[in-house]
Amino acid sequence: MRPIAILMAAFGMTGEAQTFSALNCAATAVPALVRLEGVTEQVGDIVLNCTGGTPNGLVRGDLRVISFGGNMTNKLNPNTNAIDAVLTVNTGSGEMSTGATPVLRAQNQFDFSAMNFNLGPSGTAVFRLTNIRVVPPQTAELPFQLALATNGPSAIRIDNSPLTVGIATRALLATYSSSFFCTVSPAGAEQTFDSFLRAFTRFASIRFTEGFSESFRRREPLNDHGTRLMMRYSGFPAGSRLFVPDVLVGSTGTTPTAVGDLGLAPNGGRFQPGTPQGQLLLARVRNADASGAGGTLAYQPSSAGPAVDFGALGEIVLSNGSGIAVFEVVESDRTARESVQLPTFLVLEQRPAGGSVTASVAASFGPITTDGTASTGPVPRFQALNPPADCTALGDCNAPFFPRLSVDSEALTYNVIQGSSPQTRFIRVNNTGGGLLNWAANIQYRSGAGWLTIDPASGFGNATIRMDASAGTLAAGTYEAVLTIDAGPVAGRVSGNVSMIVRPFAPPPIPIPEVSSVVHAATFEAVPLAPGTIATIFGARLRGGTVTVNGVNARVFFTNDTQINFDIPPSLPVSGTVNLVVRVDDRPSLARAITLAAASPGIFPGAVLNQDFSPNSAANPALSGSVVQIFLTGLPSGNTKVRIHDYTVDPLYAAGAPGFIGLQQVNAMVPEALQSITSDISVCAGSACSPNRPITVRRP
Repeated sequence: MRPIAILMAAFGMTGEAQTFSALNCAATAVPALVRLEGVTEQVGDIVLNCTGGTPNGLVRGDLRVISFGGNMTNKLNPNTNAIDAVLTVNTGSGEMSTGATPVLRAQNQFDFSAMNFNLGPSGTAVFRLTNIRVVPPQTAELPFQLALATNGPSAIRIDNSPLTVGIATRALLATYSSSFFCTVSPAGAEQTFDSFLRAFTRFASIRFTEGFSESFRRREPLNDHGTRLMMRYSGFPAGSRLFVPDVLVGSTGTTPTAVGDLGLAPNGGRFQPGTPQGQLLLARVRNADASGAGGTLAYQPSSAGPAVDFGALGEIVLSNGSGIAVFEVVESDRTARESVQLPTFLVLEQRPAGGSVTASVAASFGPITTDGTASTGPVPRFQALNPPADCTALGDCNAPFFPRLSVDSEALTYNVIQGSSPQTRFIRVNNTGGGLLNWAANIQYRSGAGWLTIDPASGFGNATIRMDASAGTLAAGTYEAVLTIDAGPVAGRVSGNVSMIVRPFAPPPIPIPEVSSVVHAATFEAVPLAPGTIATIFGARLRGGTVTVNGVNARVFFTNDTQINFDIPPSLPVSGTVNLVVRVDDRPSLARAITLAAASPGIFPGAVLNQDFSPNSAANPALSGSVVQIFLTGLPSGNTKVRIHDYTVDPLYAAGAPGFIGLQQVNAMVPEALQSITSDISVCAGSACSPNRPITVRRP
């Protein structure tokens, strides 16, 4: 993906008879780290330091902002099409409004309409453009760039463009302690953290970690809410009840929330309000909608006071085995990379029919959306991207509470007959550690393709994979592949060789030569060919082949397994369609239709020579007024012109190249008036012109 480029252009207003002040501006910006998962990410502020204005002079105009990458995604007023980007100016008396209203014009642009203010006595101004929100590029560490330009009644010149104002990076990392196996699980006597732990209620945790500090942000101006973390539960059997804490204390808290499955001692969490740097604290959002928007906070911290201990649990509403839990950051330490553990408790009175059920849990920022436009939707909002593992960032990938991949199987060797039914092998995937094993299987073929199928191709936890091998239409022989089970950088990956021997059911057919294309030998283009043109055949099994065109034998210059160079017989007509056949060891190919033309000029690569017979190049130019030699094919005699740059000249010589069949030579004088240049040269026969080749000319 290319970097986002945002262009600012000011549009002049129809003016009264008055003088508008000019300004010379230097643009600066501090790049902001933005969350790749977000769709309403705020880029760094843009500052224009402007001088040279008329003291107390009038500044008037419109300012346009255009994004050539991601859409603008500011909050939109649908009645006026206004958005909440901000443009202020300081003329010496503090920041003030420019009088401009930001109005959306298209998904990727908006205008600050009708700037109108006066400069101060110094004739200087400092513009500040803030709260521009965009969809960031979907490539990590890719910068956002702004290109700035202006015009209009007040002539404003801007230097230092373009500007880097943001860098997109993954902001949410996560680790799952284990998969959710749904079987009988009791509830605690009270709906509290400690009570459920004492009752041995089943649980599993997710640890969320910032991709960079300040990824977790409490509510800021012009935002609808703080950063939200969202859990999406599905596949839970009938009768399941899920409970999560009402408040989560993060890694910078006095005592973090944990249940003991991700390396911390069980505790509901303790938080100290009013610490200078802040502590990470998240509150559950009650009654959020399905996207994770709206709702009310279960807790809001005070600015000071004694330490607070937490432990209350709230129930997640499940519908057909699915539900969501949403948490919002209400306090954080913006100087540190922070983590938080979110445990989920399962209560199930009866074992599901058929035994244990493995449910699914997905985590992401929230609210989630597919709306990447300026709208009335909440800010911020995010794509539903699964977070990568956080153990590398935290340095605990080898901790015993993480999963470990183990794979065993029977010998992965197959012996099949063409046309027979598939053969089956089984591979067992095991988790020998803790936590959730999330794995995927893939096949890399060393020979052949598509002869293996695997089911399932991915999964969570222990599983048995069925792998079938089928010869299909493959020729007899031995085929090799590599099967890889990949459980990520923490749990590891295992690879094994797979082989299949295919035996023929019947004698294989004798292969015939195959013609895949017939092209111009000088250009390799599939164009009509003139009699006498050197042409090239590409295909398979062509070595030693002979060629006939409409039954006429063609002169062959070269053959190998995949290519034949030959001359279109000069006796053929100069229009219409004819059939070409290649014959190898008396086995003919399928007929290939080619189209004939009166002329089909094409210059061979590197076949433009200077007067001294040396190849023309940027380092070896032809002199203006000298003669160049051009070697080509497909040029009939007569009516020949040579185009050099913008000049058309008559050739000094245009006929067959002495001693060669099917090759023509054209000599032409480089126009004396032509300046030193690297340009193009082509040869035309009537309206048929060769593709351009490069030529470099130097004026003596």
